[in-house]
Amino acid sequence: MSFDLTYGLLFEVTLFHNYFLDSGEDIFESMSDDDKDKMLQKFRTDAFIALTPTQETHTIFKNFKMVFKKTKTGFRVYIKVKETDEPVKIDPFIKVPADLSLNFLITINDYQFENYTNLDFALNQIFLFSNVRPPKEPLTFEYLPKIDDNKIISDAYLVSEETSADLISTLQPSEKQDVFGILSLTFQGDNSSENIINDLGEMLTPHFKIHFNNRKTLWRYINRKAATAIETKTTKPLTRSGFVEIDPATDFLVPQPASSSYPNPSVKSITKDNGAYYSEIFI
Repeated sequence: MSFDLTYGLLFEVTLFHNYFLDSGEDIFESMSDDDKDKMLQKFRTDAFIALTPTQETHTIFKNFKMVFKKTKTGFRVYIKVKETDEPVKIDPFIKVPADLSLNFLITINDYQFENYTNLDFALNQIFLFSNVRPPKEPLTFEYLPKIDDNKIISDAYLVSEETSADLISTLQPSEKQDVFGILSLTFQGDNSSENIINDLGEMLTPHFKIHFNNRKTLWRYINRKAATAIETKTTKPLTRSGFVEIDPATDFLVPQPASSSYPNPSVKSITKDNGAYYSEIFI
């Protein structure tokens, strides 16, 4: 049997956001593979979010011969492995404990992220994406989705103030500012389908996904000169690409002249009124 040292893919994490991936009312998940590829060519997660290993995780990388590599859509973690003539069997060069956890800080790069992301943000709570339920969270805890799961990130991933404080307390002082969320992966999670290694310590190479949805708002058109305002009957999606056509006869609470044109809103002008989000467009 030959014996060599090389690196193998331990796991991968992909981040998607429908504000960047949808095109007007065309939803990314429903696009053809060619159209999806076109949208992904223009997509980079670092345009809106930063995902970095904690200092403690950096130390684990060093001790267990792991390598962190960023990608356009997230990151991959590699580990030094034993290379043998058995292609199915992939063992880490250094045995990894099943209860070892890797933690990654999630911070926001774009000050408009809250405007175009369909989440409610709480002052003393953070989002947790993990394959292990914290002890103070309910049994309804939402686990981190896999790449093939048809799941969008919702407020269900926002953990309690108590759990949020516990998670923040484990960070170094320099890491505690502006934390939006934490990605925490344990080598064997609560569910075997989300394990990174099996009971024999062999790599399973799972692919996880964090998929944000774009916010949908009521569109309010304000005519300052005439001191009038009209708004759409239903919410419309906010997207960076494409265009949402407005039908003056059917889209407004009060039908408007067919000759009028209605631009799509910017993500800069958003207000919240009685629990509903409005995009304001001045015409």
